[in-house]
Amino acid sequence: MLIAAYRAGRFLPAALASVAAQTHQDWELVVVEDGSRDTTASLVRTFAATVTPRPVQYANLSVNKGVAAARNRLLELSTGEAVAFLDADDRWHPKHLAGLAAALASNPASALVISALERWDGEADRSLGFHQPSPAQLRVPYRALFENSFIETSSCVALPRASIERVGRFDESLQIGEDRDYWLRALAPGGALGFSPAPSCLYIKHPGSSMTRTRRVAEDTVRFHEKHLHAPGIPPSLARHALANSLRTLGRLTRRDNPVAARSAFLRAWRLRPLALDLPLRAATAFLL
Repeated sequence: MLIAAYRAGRFLPAALASVAAQTHQDWELVVVEDGSRDTTASLVRTFAATVTPRPVQYANLSVNKGVAAARNRLLELSTGEAVAFLDADDRWHPKHLAGLAAALASNPASALVISALERWDGEADRSLGFHQPSPAQLRVPYRALFENSFIETSSCVALPRASIERVGRFDESLQIGEDRDYWLRALAPGGALGFSPAPSCLYIKHPGSSMTRTRRVAEDTVRFHEKHLHAPGIPPSLARHALANSLRTLGRLTRRDNPVAARSAFLRAWRLRPLALDLPLRAATAFLL
């Protein structure tokens, strides 16, 4: 089990308690703190003393490098035949690891496995409903993930060691969406996605979560589609369309405070989709706002 932590002292006790409650008992835990220095280290030490002899490791990157760097360090320190990710502000139900292990055992060729999840409002402390992939997404996960980031949190994901060795490291140039990029590379054309249908992952939504940073999400979505513009198995027209749409979104978000960047985004999108005549108009009007 791999936990990347940044200023996580408020949330980590609940995450660790959910680890200790797992019915699947054959595990190791690795926690990497991304340069923050709050109570995380002492919380992990205390937790380790309560779960002996199960191995627990802690490391700190010393400086804040981003979640992708923390996850790369987690992969370096882990030793298990499979790994499961848990964000420090999420939680697992007791049978989460058992469900993922069963899904992987039933299809050892899976490039990765995911569980269904329950979205949870961390401020109001109430359920926001359940989520699981559609049958179509499970049948063709590579293309489906390219089109839509349907794996909503890394906390519902486990990977066999073979996938980690094949895919390598997380892309540290992506501050948001680095997980989607990794899952896409793991699946590659034809990769199988295992699924545990029980909603055993509690995905906590709160104002501090990364997905509330709309501008940065848009920027890294552009980077994602630039990186995979020529992805094998993805129709070129679909890849161009996806990049153009992400550039259009970025342009809309930046046109008031950075019209130069907005015009550049709209023009790049137009070059990708020359028949989308709203794009040159948006570029031309970016300076008039």
